[in-house]
Amino acid sequence: MRFSLRLLLLLVGFLLVHGGGSVYAQHGGLPIELYGTVSLAPGSQVVTLAVGKGETLRFRVQDVESRYPDFSVINFLSEIRHREPNLYIKGPAHYVDLLRKEEPEKRLLRLTGLYYASARNFVLSRVRPVRPGEQSERRF
Repeated sequence: MRFSLRLLLLLVGFLLVHGGGSVYAQHGGLPIELYGTVSLAPGSQVVTLAVGKGETLRFRVQDVESRYPDFSVINFLSEIRHREPNLYIKGPAHYVDLLRKEEPEKRLLRLTGLYYASARNFVLSRVRPVRPGEQSERRF
């Protein structure tokens, strides 16, 4: 009996670590940087962000950086596309306000924070415009 329980626990642990999809972001936030622009028009890379009670905005995702090499824009979009809004934005009010007040299609933004896949939450730790010609520095 003890051996089968240990085997079961080992199997569950293995599946949590090596399972498919977004297991790495289920229990703790996955640090990511999300690059894109506030958008007016829909599109294949445009997602709906909930930025307050009943308030949403469109965001055109151009790139996602993470410490996990298999976490790409395509993977990210496929994880959040199945529900509306696609992503809930949380964090300090001044960062959320920066997103709300951003003029659509004006400039590229870098949103830094923790992504919680199971809840589709993105908790901001920083929002800043990317200067023209600036290379993205790999931080992960």
